[in-house]
Amino acid sequence: MHPSAARHRASPLLFAGIVAGVYVTALAVVGQLPHLEGASAVAVGLTLDMVVVVPLAFYLLVVRRRGLPIVMLAPVLVLSVLAASRVLPPDHQQPLRVLEALAAPMELGLIGWIAWRAARALGRARRDAAADPLEQFRRAAFELTQNDRVAAVLALEIAVLYYAFASWRVRPHVPAGTSAFTHHNRSGHAGIVLGFLLVMSAEGLAVHVLLLNWSPLVAWLFTIGTVYGALWLIADYRATVLRPILVSDESVLIRAGFRCTMHVPRARIAAVGRKKPELGKESLNLTLLSTPTRWLTFSEPMLAHGPYGFSRRVRAIGIEPDMAEDFDRILDFRPV
Repeated sequence: MHPSAARHRASPLLFAGIVAGVYVTALAVVGQLPHLEGASAVAVGLTLDMVVVVPLAFYLLVVRRRGLPIVMLAPVLVLSVLAASRVLPPDHQQPLRVLEALAAPMELGLIGWIAWRAARALGRARRDAAADPLEQFRRAAFELTQNDRVAAVLALEIAVLYYAFASWRVRPHVPAGTSAFTHHNRSGHAGIVLGFLLVMSAEGLAVHVLLLNWSPLVAWLFTIGTVYGALWLIADYRATVLRPILVSDESVLIRAGFRCTMHVPRARIAAVGRKKPELGKESLNLTLLSTPTRWLTFSEPMLAHGPYGFSRRVRAIGIEPDMAEDFDRILDFRPV
């Protein structure tokens, strides 16, 4: 292994070692503070270790070496302050309060800078009126973060809010020169989502009440997760409606909500069939708890992009187009 690559991989481990060392030392010392001479000076040192040294180490060993955006430092700063407030006794948190007061203007400035960058990036992305909104969000997120995986996660979180709350009067994304094929009516996608929401509402309330007797924090974390899951299902349904499959003379753009985006040249489509091909894990069913009526088999593995930046190579895709016969005709295939 090249020495630079080894150092690149070792940096997060070194950072983890520094964090462990700082907090093990802090936890060992705080119990002795009432018995130490110069306890105030020791508390200042511990505060600096947790709130300054740890974020600085994260910047030098992770952010800088991996080329991450500096905004990645913000959550580490916040978590460091929260951790220090938990570790230090209340009567030795005066240095922490001073650092918090100094950090407030920096935090406001950072928030303003992020908002400015985000607005500028989204404005640039929206200039391409023909672009898929999900792709616009990804471009804007990449402009802000300069990291593909972080941009994919941030873009999807924005998309969940957009499709769940702001997409109800939006028309489907169908660029000129393409034929659109929806695939949510025959599959009963809306009914499946509604069923899930009813179950999640009833069981979520019951589990919340049970968890309250054990831990209010866990109960509310569970409820927040349930609400987010419900929003994700609604947003994915709206994205499925507004992001139909697109067929042009050169390619097929296969889209299924947030679950899959796949660009396939028409020359790579080897067959369109009604039965699932014997390809094992290389087959991907894009319906939501339904049975595909069409399977597209490719001449070679193709890359299917999923949520949060994940992807996999597949040889066949299963879908249930609402206008199956028209779909067959435009692809010039006779399903077998």
